[in-house]
Amino acid sequence: MGKRELFVLEGSPSAWLENFRNLGEQMSVAIEAAWPLCIRPLQPKKDSFTHEDHVTEHLVNALRRTKKVPGRIIYQYVLLVEDTEGNVSLTSSIDFVLTVGDDEGVYLAYECKRLNVPYPKGVKNLCVPYVEDGLMRFVTGQYSNGLPMAMMIGYVMNGDNGRARQGLRRVMEKRKATIGLKAEMDHPSPFGAPTRFRSTHTCRPGHSMEVEHLLLPWP
Repeated sequence: MGKRELFVLEGSPSAWLENFRNLGEQMSVAIEAAWPLCIRPLQPKKDSFTHEDHVTEHLVNALRRTKKVPGRIIYQYVLLVEDTEGNVSLTSSIDFVLTVGDDEGVYLAYECKRLNVPYPKGVKNLCVPYVEDGLMRFVTGQYSNGLPMAMMIGYVMNGDNGRARQGLRRVMEKRKATIGLKAEMDHPSPFGAPTRFRSTHTCRPGHSMEVEHLLLPWP
């Protein structure tokens, strides 16, 4: 396992942002290293039936094998809620998280979606589900409630990252008010490498959140 960041989470969540950014950067480096290991056994059977859960299982396993992860990864991180009468129930589960410190409510969350999926009748970009069924979970506070940062991963199934990024830009701009979009910033990335960009949102609970997006091209 990679070197774990040691820091104390004090004050408001916004004060933790730089620590989360550092962890996110280390994780992105680890994910880029793990991606070829992840897809190698899946490559012979890649098609429209290779769903994101199956790919994510392979990605988490590959990340653990790289020993580059700056902490502990938990796959399918369960979120529980307690009502006023003390009854506890499962609300949902995050694809995977990197735990941060000892507080179970503090983590760097990863939500994964497919993009540009080839079907017999053509390619479906699936940018709308990426935003409405993925990104929106952070905006509403369902995931990472009160935390300053989260991560989205897009599995670009036909390898066309440029088209995937253009599609996401259009969908996010069209739903700007709904997703509380304040800003977008693209990070430089070499040709053929994963595409990275950042979006900043005003979340429903009232705080600001950064979401780092990592688009992984399937060769």
